[in-house]
Amino acid sequence: MKIARLAILCVAVGAGLLAARLVIGAGPVAEPQPTAEAPAVATDEVLVAAKDIKLGSQISAGDISWMAWPKGAAPAGAILRSNRASAADEMIGRIAKAPVYAGEPIREERLISTDRGFMAAILPKGKRAIAVPVEAVTTAGGFILPGDKVDLILTRQISGSGSNSVTSDTILQNVRVLAIDTTTAGEQDEKALPPGQTATLELTPEQTEIVARAQQIGTISLALRSAVDSGDDDDEPQTVGGGVNFVKYGVVSQGTARP
Repeated sequence: MKIARLAILCVAVGAGLLAARLVIGAGPVAEPQPTAEAPAVATDEVLVAAKDIKLGSQISAGDISWMAWPKGAAPAGAILRSNRASAADEMIGRIAKAPVYAGEPIREERLISTDRGFMAAILPKGKRAIAVPVEAVTTAGGFILPGDKVDLILTRQISGSGSNSVTSDTILQNVRVLAIDTTTAGEQDEKALPPGQTATLELTPEQTEIVARAQQIGTISLALRSAVDSGDDDDEPQTVGGGVNFVKYGVVSQGTARP
């Protein structure tokens, strides 16, 4: 037993001496060198939307704010604080003629300042607004909201059939709803609105004539389009099937877009 303990002690002492020799031979441990700091990026402040701003909303102080942005990387049309320090105050009271999303730079071309009526302010150049009477059964049960895209379906009696037969035809597609009654996209607070009495639609001058005539011969229903089928904001509403046929004193005419 004494011999075994002595052997273990010798091995331990030898290992210690070997470790000490290795440490001494390695020399002093090099201290880590400090890494170079990345150069600071120059920034400017850009006026952005502090929250989503809906079409037709009037800009308030809480809707916009300044955000740091890499200098020289601001998108075209952005408002820089270094150029216009008072721009935030100047934008208050203007009306959004297109949706602006939180964090998106504010562009003056998407806002309008006017003393005219509210609907006239948000109506794009060259477009007309026309109101059509609607009921719950003709507006997808009240789930059509301002800003949605719809198709217009005309339902009328078949003239000269001698029966109560009716026909339905889609006369316009991809039409933007500007308002339901007096509620616009910028004023709605709920996800669904109660079925209203009128829907205000955005159309070309020729298409307003088609709708005005269609109201005289039948009932107009609004068919809600899916977000995928609605297309981009710049897509024009399409006239379907050449318009609406009218018969008066045996003469057939069409309510189509005139050249």
